[in-house]
Amino acid sequence: MSGQNYNFCRLCVALLLCGCSVSTQVTHTPRSSIEQRLLVRSLDRSLNQLDTQPLQGKTVAGEFFGLTPDKDFAKEFSIAWLQGRKINVIADAREAEVRLKIFAPVLGVDQGQSFFGVPAVTVPVLGFTVPEVALFKSITHHGYAAIEMYTIDNPSGDFLARSPRAVGEAAYNQYTILILVNFNRDDLDGEGG
Repeated sequence: MSGQNYNFCRLCVALLLCGCSVSTQVTHTPRSSIEQRLLVRSLDRSLNQLDTQPLQGKTVAGEFFGLTPDKDFAKEFSIAWLQGRKINVIADAREAEVRLKIFAPVLGVDQGQSFFGVPAVTVPVLGFTVPEVALFKSITHHGYAAIEMYTIDNPSGDFLARSPRAVGEAAYNQYTILILVNFNRDDLDGEGG
């Protein structure tokens, strides 16, 4: 190999190694901050659809049921939300006029990805990774919360009402176009629905 070709190869390898980097996402919590924001926002949007007018002026004890570990947070969030609407929520269910059974059949975050370009490749002999070259890449994060509220008369145990299923959704999308242009779109901020 001539000196000129050797120097050219060294220059190409140096440019590849210096001009590219691999990003790593590090999280120290079970859910990333984006996922947390999506869950809270979708839960808030679903609760805002519930009619709490029949509960005004009554003492209420609430139970919360869900299928994910997030149900503990969702329970306290729901109780605080009810209290924020001037509903008297008490801890001792025996003293309540009305019992609420709040179900969250769905409470989670889905993620999807679209990619057009060259994926990251590890060069077997040389042992380094060539990063992906994205002509177009989108990563979508979609938070979803469904809430149903059952109202039960506490002294008699009679069923009073069932709310329509309230659904709240939130989205956070990341886009990359031609490697260089990165932007995000979300609907996480703002009040209400």
